[in-house]
Formats: sequence, structure tokens, C-alpha cells
Amino acid sequence: MITDKYLAALEAALANLAPTEREEVVAEIRQHIADASAAGKPIDEVLQKLGPVDALARAYQLELLVTPRASAPAQSSSDRWLKIIGLLALGSLPTFIIVVVLGTIGLTFTVTGIGLVLAGAADQVGALPAWVEMNAEPWFAIVVGVMLFVLGVLSSWGTVAYIRFVVRAVKRVTSPAA
Repeated sequence: MITDKYLAALEAALANLAPTEREEVVAEIRQHIADASAAGKPIDEVLQKLGPVDALARAYQLELLVTPRASAPAQSSSDRWLKIIGLLALGSLPTFIIVVVLGTIGLTFTVTGIGLVLAGAADQVGALPAWVEMNAEPWFAIVVGVMLFVLGVLSSWGTVAYIRFVVRAVKRVTSPAA
């Protein structure tokens, strides 16, 4: 039956929760499906409204982190608050600023570096268009262009590395060990 497969997948996705919490969540969803079915709603529609199993599991894990149930195993209050503060810090303004700044630097430095290298090479061979003015020696433009390109690539790499770090950290926080 499709409901049993959905509930089994949900239970597997909640494997990081304590057994009592996992059982409560699965029982709650089972009851929700039964109530909706008793009200005449098709099972497919009910499961579609619940959404993908992994998204539902993450939502419950986050909810249990923020508002633990009375039956949950004892977790130190400071540990729970540190996880919540860390999650908010990683997903808020500092992350937005870091990603925007590093991403912008990465893109602009990379493009500018390529442009300078091309302009320096064109000036070196005497093929620089008349509408482009360079007040520096061609070799200098090429050297600065290469440096800007390298800085741009490193900044872009830093942006990707930071985003991966944040994603891993959020997954760790929202998937507490049982």
C-alpha cells in the first residue's frame, strides 16, 4: 500500500531521531492520513500535500530542535540553544553578506583579469582597438590581469566552499544524533 511505503520512508528519513520521537512523528502522520482519508480525501492527494518524505522529515527534525516534546530524551538546554543560535547565525545576514561579497569579487575579478590579459596581449601585438585606451605597459596589464584572474577564481572557490560548509552545518544541526 502506498501509505505504508510513505510511512516506512518517513521512518527511515527520521532515523537520526530518538526512537520515541520517531514513533510519535510517524504515528502523528499516520493519524493525519487516516483522518484525511476518513474525510473522503484521496490518499494520493493527502500524500502530495504532505510533500516529499525528506522535506517532511527535515521539517519535523527542525521543529523538534526548536520545540522538543515532553517525551523527548533529556538534552541539555545549553546544547539545544547553541544549535539554534548556530543555525540562525549560519542562515542569516552574515552568510548573505559573505556569499554576495565573495561571489561579486569572484565574478568581477575573474572577468576583469581576462579582459586585462586580452587587452595587454592585443596592445603588445598592436591590435588594440582605437576605442580602448591603456595607460600602462602591455606586460603590466598582463601581469595584473593574471593576478586578478587568480584572485577571482580563489574568491569564487571560497564562495562555493563556504556554501558547502553552511549546508553541511545546517544538515548536522537539523539531523541530531539519536
